[in-house]
Amino acid sequence: MRILNRAAFRLIDFYMKTTVVSAFDSCRRDEWRSRGELDERQAARLKELARQAARNTVYYARLFAECGFDPERAEPESLRKLPILTKALIRQNFRDLLAKDYQAYAPRITRTSGSTGEPLSIYHTGLSHTYLRALNFAGWSQKGYRLGDPYAAFAGGSLLPDTIGFKQTVYAWLQNCRTMPSYHLSRERFDRYRDRLRQKRIPYIYGYASALYDFARAVEGRHLDFSFLRGLFTTADMLYPAQRRLIESVLGTKIVDIYGNPESGLMSYECQQHDGFHYGMQNAWVEIADDEGNPLPEGEVGHILVTSLNNFSFPLFRYDTGDEGALSRAPCACGRGYLKIVRLGGRSRDYIVLPDGRHIHGAFFNHLQSIYSADWLDRYHIRQPSKSELIFECLCNRKPTPGDLEAVANEIRTGTHGLLRVQVIPVESLPMTRRGKYKLISREFEEEAAP
Repeated sequence: MRILNRAAFRLIDFYMKTTVVSAFDSCRRDEWRSRGELDERQAARLKELARQAARNTVYYARLFAECGFDPERAEPESLRKLPILTKALIRQNFRDLLAKDYQAYAPRITRTSGSTGEPLSIYHTGLSHTYLRALNFAGWSQKGYRLGDPYAAFAGGSLLPDTIGFKQTVYAWLQNCRTMPSYHLSRERFDRYRDRLRQKRIPYIYGYASALYDFARAVEGRHLDFSFLRGLFTTADMLYPAQRRLIESVLGTKIVDIYGNPESGLMSYECQQHDGFHYGMQNAWVEIADDEGNPLPEGEVGHILVTSLNNFSFPLFRYDTGDEGALSRAPCACGRGYLKIVRLGGRSRDYIVLPDGRHIHGAFFNHLQSIYSADWLDRYHIRQPSKSELIFECLCNRKPTPGDLEAVANEIRTGTHGLLRVQVIPVESLPMTRRGKYKLISREFEEEAAP
């Protein structure tokens, strides 16, 4: 059966022009390599990327010259000569960032607006996409997962669309994945998911931390047997200690939390020590910097900057993920050689609440075409004054037309089944958290009860 399962993944690799099957095996070996060997490999890959970027992109040929950065002598320490790369800079220089030979790397365009409501499109190579998936599965393997083992995906949007089309259905089937979309969460839906899990005895669950928390709350106190579960994998949201305790208590197994930033190539995961996230050093170089881009001492919290080491079609040097954390080079008790991201902050997307009590995860807005393809939209914020109304506040690159605004409003109304009154309003500024980050969703009322 395992041979058949891996064969299904090879079909996905063939179609997607990836090599996840072989990369999964190599990632599981790489995490146990010595720190010195991993550092050497990372530095060599960085130098190769810098050479390619200087030769093949207009943006970096110009920037390297302006900053006195020599790609032939590129080292991790010399990266500090380069300014922080923001989403705004990427949008402004999109064509100049695209390598002249980008088609040679099996490129795939991806779109995201992350947790801060700032739309972005970039290209990924087949290799960078390979490592994102392989490293994610390598994190799962700590709980015994092998490629092709059945799992349930409590997700929507960036992990799985709420409406599963034919291609997505085949893709999920080849991965032995049971899709459990989590945009619209309700007691009835949780009951269906509970029954499917128990009937099929699905050993692994992967999904939004908030979705698994709501599911655990929905089944808490029913004395149900979930002993068939071997592992839980959370992602996308911040997983808070109280949430972890409840989920693990109700579902009876431990969580491996996953932290990734797909646009930058960063993918990391907890080990059994649960004191940070080991990151895949073969796919990314991570720095922690202050607001001006200066490196911070080990253990000090700052901006997480990532250089994507395998994205030769659309190079990203010192990309600001929008998240905050610290870096630890201290040896981990687990014995892995990978560096760790610790004291992680950010990632929380929150959710809105419909009049019937259902939750819609913040990633829903991340994948509305009228939002991610809008050239007029710089950044947005969702404000929900009540269960029946929603206000989409937006900073604009140019004055939007009435049609631009109505397209966003209509797509939100459609996605929420016409249950909300939706306004789309251009504004001069957006609210920020006390730590200076943009907040995606603000609800101005308290929920009466769990869904």
